[in-house]
Amino acid sequence: MPAPRKFTTGDIVLLRKRFVQGGADHATCHEQWRAARTGAPGSARALAEYHDLLLFLCAFPPDAEAHVLAETELDRITTLLAARSKPVARMREQLMNSGIARTPLCAGFGMDLCRWLAEVVPAGITIEPFTGDDDRMRGVLLACALGAESEAMEDAGYTVYERMRDACGGDPERMLRWLVRALDQAAAAPAVRNVLWERLSPVLSMKDPAAFLTRTYCRGLVTDLHPYDPAARNAIDPQRIIRTALPPPRRSQVEEKVALVHAARGVLIAHLRETDTATYCDPAAAEWQDLGDGLGIALLPLPPGRRTTFDSYVGYVLFSNAVPVAYGGAWIFPGKSKVGINVFPAFRGGPSMLLFARVLQCYAQRFGVDRFEAENYQLGHGNPDGIRSGAYWFYYRAGFRSVDGELAALAEAERAHITRDRAYRTPPTVLRKLAADTMVLELREAAPPPFEPSALIAAVFHGLATMRNGDRAAASHHCVGRVGEALGLPIGRPGPKPNAALSSTSPRRWPLIPDLERWPAKDKKDAVRVLRAKGQLNEDGYQAALRAHSRLLAAWRDLAS
Repeated sequence: MPAPRKFTTGDIVLLRKRFVQGGADHATCHEQWRAARTGAPGSARALAEYHDLLLFLCAFPPDAEAHVLAETELDRITTLLAARSKPVARMREQLMNSGIARTPLCAGFGMDLCRWLAEVVPAGITIEPFTGDDDRMRGVLLACALGAESEAMEDAGYTVYERMRDACGGDPERMLRWLVRALDQAAAAPAVRNVLWERLSPVLSMKDPAAFLTRTYCRGLVTDLHPYDPAARNAIDPQRIIRTALPPPRRSQVEEKVALVHAARGVLIAHLRETDTATYCDPAAAEWQDLGDGLGIALLPLPPGRRTTFDSYVGYVLFSNAVPVAYGGAWIFPGKSKVGINVFPAFRGGPSMLLFARVLQCYAQRFGVDRFEAENYQLGHGNPDGIRSGAYWFYYRAGFRSVDGELAALAEAERAHITRDRAYRTPPTVLRKLAADTMVLELREAAPPPFEPSALIAAVFHGLATMRNGDRAAASHHCVGRVGEALGLPIGRPGPKPNAALSSTSPRRWPLIPDLERWPAKDKKDAVRVLRAKGQLNEDGYQAALRAHSRLLAAWRDLAS
């Protein structure tokens, strides 16, 4: 029997182009794909390219048959990677950190994400030997040590890594749990623990990560299969999509919410990334929103103790036919929101505009956003990838326009040039000019607050610095007490523990409002509603209450200016 044909990177790149961009008939694509399905990868790069084509077909299949075949092929190539031969072992090493199942992962993550990994992955995670200054790291180890262990930990005849391994009975797979537990016991404040963790900068190693920690098998909630037509990509109308009514949010069961958060964390780990919203989201607060076109979005709010002070940072992971295809977040403030999208590399060249339009649709309708803002970094300012990909024109096609008048005029001139000459491409020098300032998408004519939450935070910071002769603890106590008295709340008073939903929000920022005590009773009652809503499981109610409180927004505007 002849050996299976070796397929090359060039074979897969051509096949991907035909599947993703269209232009070839259905039968031709499947015939060429059949040749790949009976072959074997000629290199690690060819296998990675083929893997990503299969993932694309799982997310955006032309039909149900292609979806089944792609899932089957993913199983086949990962089975090939499980072989014990030396060539395959070498290929696995070459594919380290690719996120492909059966290949190793070796990377560092934050302490809280690592704590979660230690809880949900029972075995197979080790810590690599530390590479930093041993004496500097030994101080962290000593801070974690029990009294009876201190002298042994100080022994310079052993490295910090060796002593930690010895403290775990010589079992490398116990080291992560030991380190997390030791730091938890050594420092009560999360910020202090994180500083100690970063000083060690442990690197985790997994030879064969769990399926949900791989790009190959990480999945969200299963929905009805939706085929993808490449030809429809050019007919997408973002404005129409954004204004199309959302279906009601799905009433997810507890286990579904946990699975969503696991998928969000897992796919980011597989891409060697991490976001606060995925790491810290309470599964009880996670929500699933169907978007149509086979798409669904997992909304990931931060818990009360980690929320931003004035706006609402709500992250997301976007799924197509249950495959995670993009992630990002929005920073929502009454009337406007900063927003961004990061399409995972395997799905670039696909229906990115459809994905972004559906994200905007979700945030506009769930949080009452009238105006979206794309910061200059998203457009390419200080971001070479944004310049190479022409991110400015992606946002332009979605309806965003430059705020600066000169840049808006430059963009229109460039657009006219592109219309006249289809072969013309905006030079990088011009793209860097265009990316120098924010772009906005106005959905409705509305006057957003003429200030940024960052300006308000700066005003509060400087205001607190002048209170109580710089004694921050005394200033904080004074602020909480004054708000409690002004609004009739049990915060800052002696006696039983105050309401956590209130004390964990922003009462320390409100005392700088000079006439708070003189507000009418209704405005005070509405202010209490805002405070309480900020501490709830989700921040939908906070945004609605804040939008309705014109006096509070006016007071904040005065402080910010």
